Amino acid sequence: MSISDPTSEEFQFRALMENTEDSIYFKDRACRLLRVSRRMAQNLGFSDPSELVGKTDVDLFGESFGQRTFLEDLRIMDSDEPIIGLVESRLLGPTEMNWTLTTKVPMHDDSGAVIGLMGITREINELKATELDLQHLATHDPLTGLPNRYLLIDRLTRTLAHAKRSRSVFAVLFIDVDDFKGINDARGHEFGDLVLRALGAILTGSIRGSDTVSRIGGDEFVIILETLGGRQDAKVVANKILSGIAKPFMLEQHEVKLTVSIGIAFYPDNTGDAEILLRAADYAMYLAKGEGKNGWKICPKGLPGSGKGFRAERLPDPG
Repeated sequence: MSISDPTSEEFQFRALMENTEDSIYFKDRACRLLRVSRRMAQNLGFSDPSELVGKTDVDLFGESFGQRTFLEDLRIMDSDEPIIGLVESRLLGPTEMNWTLTTKVPMHDDSGAVIGLMGITREINELKATELDLQHLATHDPLTGLPNRYLLIDRLTRTLAHAKRSRSVFAVLFIDVDDFKGINDARGHEFGDLVLRALGAILTGSIRGSDTVSRIGGDEFVIILETLGGRQDAKVVANKILSGIAKPFMLEQHEVKLTVSIGIAFYPDNTGDAEILLRAADYAMYLAKGEGKNGWKICPKGLPGSGKGFRAERLPDPG
């Protein structure tokens, strides 16, 4: 039967290797390429697939990635077990990541002995980008791009666990804009949104890269200050925030003057529970508002009836 016969296996195989959008390849027991699809050759910068014959992944992708796939391929062939739907990433440049979905299956001769493997790799960059976007939307505030309450609690829980192991001190700052309703009433909610974005940037610029700024709703922001040298460090940050916000700034040709009230709670002073620590900082913020706003207060260590730790459900009325 002629190889130009469309019913022949060789014709169909050649059509597949020439026209598929996936990278298809065959390797021998030494993990050298025996044959590759045209798309794979083009993706790697080769005009003719035959130029890849005899090359290894180390030759094509470098020592680090190549050694990783070499060991993976050996395991597949030695164990005679395939890998199905393996998600891999490879750095193409300083910031560009290439994501792929790969299936590799052992090849056998007529006696059943493994003589190599066949792989099919598909680029999934668009799918991965969508997945990452969805993950970001689930964990970040859509207005400011800051972590939302869900991600805040996750990081707070992790910070607590680390602090308990290392017996270290950290702080939670609860920040609320004073009289934010007046800004919305005077300029509208869209302008208010711009103010919140600007405030998020000011708060982010007031902390270390290892700390966390989050917006948990409305005009409420929370900061986690990890591993403090001392409780004084949290006071320094609170004063830095107040000083940064005290400077008027322009938005859409309007001068904006803000003040905020800040509540500070410490681990281990107030609690060893993430949610209660957050409430303790919230309560301290209301104490700051009750003393004239535009300032900070620290949550008391032992409130009446609170036992050994701070109990959120027994908060006294801040007035």
